[in-house]
Amino acid sequence: NHDPNVKEQGTSEGEGGITVSSIHIHPVKSLRPVSVQSNKLSHLGMEGDRTLMIVRPCLSASSSTQYRFFTQRQCPALATINASLPTIVAQTSMVDDDNADDNNNANDTSDANANDNANANATTSGTTTRTSSGKTKDRTIIQLSDSKNEHKILVDVTPQTLLNYPVRYQAGLWDETVQVVDVGDKAASFVQSILQSQNQNGDYDDFDDVRVVAQLPTDGRRVDGRYCPASAVDLLGRVPRTSLTDGFPILIASEESLRELNRRLSAKGKDALPMSRFRPNIVVKGCDKAFGEDEWKAIQIGGANGPILHVVKGCPRCKQSCTDQVTGERSEEPLETLKEFRALGSQNPDDVYFGQNVIAQPGGKGKEIYVGDEVRILTRGVPVWDMDTVQAE
Repeated sequence: NHDPNVKEQGTSEGEGGITVSSIHIHPVKSLRPVSVQSNKLSHLGMEGDRTLMIVRPCLSASSSTQYRFFTQRQCPALATINASLPTIVAQTSMVDDDNADDNNNANDTSDANANDNANANATTSGTTTRTSSGKTKDRTIIQLSDSKNEHKILVDVTPQTLLNYPVRYQAGLWDETVQVVDVGDKAASFVQSILQSQNQNGDYDDFDDVRVVAQLPTDGRRVDGRYCPASAVDLLGRVPRTSLTDGFPILIASEESLRELNRRLSAKGKDALPMSRFRPNIVVKGCDKAFGEDEWKAIQIGGANGPILHVVKGCPRCKQSCTDQVTGERSEEPLETLKEFRALGSQNPDDVYFGQNVIAQPGGKGKEIYVGDEVRILTRGVPVWDMDTVQAE
């Protein structure tokens, strides 16, 4: 059925030169991202993206969940914690039965770049690499470290290990309940210690109830079907799954949109902001206008055999975008300026948008996206914003 809001074949109009300029993976929700040269699509979105998160006990008596997701919205200092990509290592003393600490990480690297943290052993796809040490069983680990990579800990996220961890929670993630597994006391203590050392709350908070949890490898949340086109639904009528994202698996934004925002900030005498404020997965450049991505409906990346992605709705921004992703310091921008020209939500005049949420068309799993890939606009249409009032948290 033809959708009157969708315009077919819009690759001309000066947009033939759109390319992927950067790719970013967030191994732990709300911690620092890792920039990669390529990444494969998984059944949950970008491989290795937001499969772990931080939680705290839910204090609401009316809540049906034990814990609730905990992000930079509540604690800007989370922006100072590095999280590496999942890396396959030989099972040695470097990963023990509970978790691992920095004392037995013989293969640690120290990288001064906060956004490319602890990743010297990762492949260019930012997914896995293998080190061998005799005939031993491999494990998948991620490394957490402080902002200077001076203190580190390893977390075992091998699928079978996650299934074997004894403690599971029902955790609230926005208005959903997800089952997660606690990855151990060492990981929790490590995050607690960093937050305690950088406590930015006016009231005393020792963060001693913060836990690190992972999505079970057998689980996956369904995205909101109200925004999914028919071509994104599989043969059984199921909408795509996602990891521990806010709702959709992939976020895309353009350099041209950021340039327009920074032009407006400059006119006010304010500093330009980096794209990291918006935590996208895929950044593109070469659009013929700022926020041209608002009108995209379907795109294909990497040529005729590349994955097809459906642009489903704008991404509302919160105070997390006002958090410096290196220092954890918070200011009033970019929300103050975005309210002047990007308050587009019909349900709430305070909702402002930057970037677009994206889902992959069935059949995209395993296909790889590279920096420099061509982005072809297959269809355009009327932009979609939130049907509900965006929750503030």
